[in-house]
Amino acid sequence: MKKEIKIHLIYGIILLFVTVSLFLYFNSQITQTQQLLESSVDVLSKNIQDLQDNILLVDKDVKVLTGDLNVKTTEIQSLNKDLLQVKTDNKEQLTKLEDKVRTLKLSNQDFSEIIEEVIPAIVSIKTNIGSGSGFFVRSNGYLVTNYHVIKGATAASVINSKGETFGVRIVGYSKNADIAVLYINETGFKYLNFVSSVGVKAGEKVIAVGSPIGLDYTVTQGIISAVDREINGNSYVQIDVPINPGNSGGPLINIEGEVIGMNTLKIPGYEGLGFALSADYVKNIVNEIIKGD
Repeated sequence: MKKEIKIHLIYGIILLFVTVSLFLYFNSQITQTQQLLESSVDVLSKNIQDLQDNILLVDKDVKVLTGDLNVKTTEIQSLNKDLLQVKTDNKEQLTKLEDKVRTLKLSNQDFSEIIEEVIPAIVSIKTNIGSGSGFFVRSNGYLVTNYHVIKGATAASVINSKGETFGVRIVGYSKNADIAVLYINETGFKYLNFVSSVGVKAGEKVIAVGSPIGLDYTVTQGIISAVDREINGNSYVQIDVPINPGNSGGPLINIEGEVIGMNTLKIPGYEGLGFALSADYVKNIVNEIIKGD
């Protein structure tokens, strides 16, 4: 009995020892873990503080950059305004320069070179009842003349500056406007461009090219006496260039080699009083006729 008690006591002591040992071990592990956790918390706290400090620095840099960006934006806007002003000033200066050049040309006009350029685009028109002039408005064979040049004719031909003769087809006409469009079934013709009537000024020197009384490619120089003359509902440019039979349908040319009008009529009994249908008026009617072809 005593032996059994002794054995149980020994087991109890051993169990107590094991329990105390385990307690001490786990307590030591808990302490170490707690120390590690506290160390990690300290490191994390420091990292968080460093991160917060960096965020403050970044915020400060962003504010500085934003301020710089606003300054640069203001500078760019100012530069854009300056650039726009420079462009406007340059455009105004260019316009003034162009006006000066035009004025200089008007006061010192020499049509010799222009005549050589425009003659190939001008033709003589021969019909079985008379003659007149005309000029190409397209490279593919469309040309314009006065309606009264071909009125009542049963046969017509066109002769160019090289002396070549072509048969023609009447594309269309306006009796009231005294405009007719003819067509040659050929391509590669030199043609003339219409200038806007808005820029035409009284006093401007011009030349009329045509075939008065059968004298092919006669050039006559004069000036514009007035613009925007209206006769029988048609728009004319008044000129002091003589408009003789055979001149009708020929172009009135400015110093740039552009068509200001189409020589059309004169007032009987008055010298130096001729009229050319204005360029815009002729151009619009011609375009409509060709469009319908």
